[in-house]
Amino acid sequence: MPFDAAHHAHHGRLDASFTASVLPELTNEILIENFRENLEAVGGDCSVVYDETEAAEVLLSIIQQNNAKKIALSDSPLVKKIAGYLRMDAEFIENAETGVLFESDLGFTGAQLAIAETGTLVLESETERHRRTSLVPPVHVCVLEAKNIRQTLGEILEILQSRLNRTITFVTGASRTSDIELTLAIGVHGPGKLHVIILRSEPPAVAGG
Repeated sequence: MPFDAAHHAHHGRLDASFTASVLPELTNEILIENFRENLEAVGGDCSVVYDETEAAEVLLSIIQQNNAKKIALSDSPLVKKIAGYLRMDAEFIENAETGVLFESDLGFTGAQLAIAETGTLVLESETERHRRTSLVPPVHVCVLEAKNIRQTLGEILEILQSRLNRTITFVTGASRTSDIELTLAIGVHGPGKLHVIILRSEPPAVAGG
């Protein structure tokens, strides 16, 4: 039984029309917009592009806005390809050691999955070495393929059941910390800024004849 169906059944709120094996199917366009809205609601920024060159233009803009001089890259082939389009006076470091990460201005990674209803990125360690690159530098930029967005946590958990990972990292917005007096601080134990670049595989469908 899917996680969402089990959750609703346990709490007695499962609609009679809900089938245990099928969740409501949402179009890719709706999933992208849901993810964008919920990411921005928790303080993240989101850009939607149609190819790697557009993604590189967005990355360049973010680097310039943050005056980043040292950029740490994960070992994702897509991350490397996008960064490779840039020609600028900045240092790009692949698979940076921890000490170098603490000196870096920006970390650029991929994400394997995403949850639209919470604006959450899901990073799998067996696919890409990106955990420290996503957690240490003050700015985290992540490229996400639109086809990997799902609406709910339950759908993500079903996918992860068949994919063994030593570490799975869930990232929802910038790092937030609250002390005993409930004073909120941003970026104390992780990046203070999160930018997600959604890479579409095709342009949105045009309605009408």
